[in-house]
Amino acid sequence: MNALLGLVPIGLAALGWYGLYRLNRRRGWFRIGELIFWDAILLVLVYLVWLRWF
Repeated sequence: MNALLGLVPIGLAALGWYGLYRLNRRRGWFRIGELIFWDAILLVLVYLVWLRWF
């Protein structure tokens, strides 16, 4: 159970990336490198919130 609990932040960041990807397909705002950059920022923020709560 504890091993699966550690995957939650990565899963949330993956959902965030998918949301950005879908938004970008409609709008065309970002290049792939920018999507990766913002996903990394999102992953760091998710981990900071996750570590604060747990």
